[in-house]
Amino acid sequence: MARPLPEYKSDHEPGSPLAQVNDPASPALHRPRASAEAPVSFEGTDRGRRVLLFFVDGVGVGEDDADRNPLATGEFPSFRLTRTQSPRASVAAPTMAHGLDASMGVPGLPQSATGQTTILTGVNAPTAMGKHISGFPGPQLKAIIQQHSILKRIRESARTATFLNAFGPRFFETPETMRRLSATTLATLASGAPFRTWADLLEGRAVVHDLTHWRMREWGFDLPLRTPEEAGAIIAQETMKQDFALFEYFETDRAGHDQDRSRAMRCLADLDRALQAALARLDLQSTIVIVVSDHGNVEDLSVKTHTLNPAFFTLWGSWRPAWEPRRLTDIVPLIWEALGFSQGDGGAVGGGAVSAGA
Repeated sequence: MARPLPEYKSDHEPGSPLAQVNDPASPALHRPRASAEAPVSFEGTDRGRRVLLFFVDGVGVGEDDADRNPLATGEFPSFRLTRTQSPRASVAAPTMAHGLDASMGVPGLPQSATGQTTILTGVNAPTAMGKHISGFPGPQLKAIIQQHSILKRIRESARTATFLNAFGPRFFETPETMRRLSATTLATLASGAPFRTWADLLEGRAVVHDLTHWRMREWGFDLPLRTPEEAGAIIAQETMKQDFALFEYFETDRAGHDQDRSRAMRCLADLDRALQAALARLDLQSTIVIVVSDHGNVEDLSVKTHTLNPAFFTLWGSWRPAWEPRRLTDIVPLIWEALGFSQGDGGAVGGGAVSAGA
């Protein structure tokens, strides 16, 4: 029997009870139940180009062998990126589509904690740590994210930034979850941006990591199913209210580790349908969509581990930079430039490493 959603008292205004804090370093960022004095709103202002960072865990650019690589089957057009195939959506082809170096000069298999830290900060986290680190960021990576979070730097530049994934009302009260905060969660905490709640989810202002709620229902939550197109429409709707929006999906990495082809196909189908729905609704003259992964995995179901394949990367929209992103360290400079800032404005770290104690 499905358990009901945890009760959440809402005054029908969007946003979490996390206070919006002007000072990104304020201790109030670490008190997620702090009461906001005014209702939290996700309405931004029209500043020109917007950026949606559509992050998908564990997808690389692999071989054209459809028996090993679900992306090579051709069933997911917007994710059909292999060594010889290029993706396409119903609205257009991407402006850029190729793999990014996820190793960044460090031996071993690329991993999630360092890869995601790099994507969200521009810091070469594997070099800073001296190795690739799996799972969730520890104290040293947390310090890098706290200082260099792209959401934090965007908000410090008087622009708006948001994380589109919804959080349950007791998420920040559970010791286990507080010990295992994702890089995306930490980057949002560092910025002071409000978190979206289950009330936002049910009222069509947020999404969850699985897009359609199938995984949440497996976990016992009584959430109504959504179609991938409905989730994509919400992603587009909320992106258009912001300068920068972030979405995270991680079921692909789980499917790869389990070598579960049917689940991988389901995940990629949901992602393709949601992304295509979002692209169809976004103004791609004024919105840049970056789809990126942290490392390879699901593109080679012959192994349980991550791979050395380049990380998946596509860029959608009318704008393109004068340079070619080649490594995960290039994502933050790409976002910064797409928003209209110059690299000298202090927002991009670039490809260099920083001290692990930074």
